Amino acid sequence: MCGRYVSPEEAAIERYWHIGARPPRRWMTACYNVAPTMSVPILRNDESGQLELLPARWGLIPTWWKQSTPPRFSFNARSEEAAGKPLWRQALRSTRCLMPALGWYEWNEKEVLRNPAGREVHQPYFIHSPNDPIIAIAGLWSLRINPNGEPVFSCALLTKAAALSIENIHHRMPVVLAPENFDEWLSVATRNEALGDLIHHARGDFTGYRVSLRVNDTRNDAEELIEDAE
Repeated sequence: MCGRYVSPEEAAIERYWHIGARPPRRWMTACYNVAPTMSVPILRNDESGQLELLPARWGLIPTWWKQSTPPRFSFNARSEEAAGKPLWRQALRSTRCLMPALGWYEWNEKEVLRNPAGREVHQPYFIHSPNDPIIAIAGLWSLRINPNGEPVFSCALLTKAAALSIENIHHRMPVVLAPENFDEWLSVATRNEALGDLIHHARGDFTGYRVSLRVNDTRNDAEELIEDAE
């Protein structure tokens, strides 16, 4: 499971993907404590096939969703099940995206601490790639029109079994794509079998270190959250 991550500022995303700045003024600053339902940056191909950066709600709402409240726990999709689950399969088939990140947080259930209030909590870790300042998580997006006619972009990230280097922290991790696979992931022509290969060959060059319990409170958002607590 990945329920918290760090998103880069808009200018850093534009530099990494070599896309020009879009007017008007920038809308996305770095967020060091991204949580579900927040607005996050995603990259997708627009109708002309050009890479487009836009904000989306983290927590996918399918186009066919009829209820007045969004689905629960729709921020993560297990890659092993996505092709067969109604919540994910349409987006996996035709509306895939990249979710830029600096890294993500996981809580090690084997390390139990007490927070300042005296409650037992698990030790949080920040996980990142020492080889790349920005990573791209494989994501799904959806555009749903609300009953009032308002368009709502939303997204979810895909997860897989953890890489050997970090499985001692948590048994799951986001699917992180290699740069040479970005275009194939985003292409509407890519079919399920090829998508499975991309997921299977996702990156595993990650390391993690302990961070402050302050990350447990989503109201905290500062670069110090990713500092090594050791």
